[in-house]
Amino acid sequence: MTEAEFEDFLQQCADELRGKQARLEAEYGLGKMGRWKLDHHEGVLDFFDAQGGHRLRFPVIPLGTWASVPETWKWGWANSHIEAPLRDKAAVLKELAAITDYELFADAEPVAADEGMAWELAAVAVHHLQALGCYRAPN
Repeated sequence: MTEAEFEDFLQQCADELRGKQARLEAEYGLGKMGRWKLDHHEGVLDFFDAQGGHRLRFPVIPLGTWASVPETWKWGWANSHIEAPLRDKAAVLKELAAITDYELFADAEPVAADEGMAWELAAVAVHHLQALGCYRAPN
């Protein structure tokens, strides 16, 4: 992809993700849940209401992690803190390097990324996985 094509692709993926996130919120009210729990072993994300009742369960693939300090993104497939089966599921995201001609999609080391870029990378990953959306866990 040329730089202009890549920018268009990023915009398309970001627009798509905004729509998916709005649908998830409208249908499931994720922002109103009392708490969440990620089961790293099973690869599922559970949501509980304010009274502790189990409400939702979604299968997950860890896209990546964003650190506000020092503003870096690390792909889920490269994160040794994520269990191997989930890292393996996320490894398909490395295909984005060949699709886009941008090596940052195959870089196992953290890459410099502000919050906006982290969301763009997540949007591209959601698009590639044809996922329902993504959940940014509060940290």
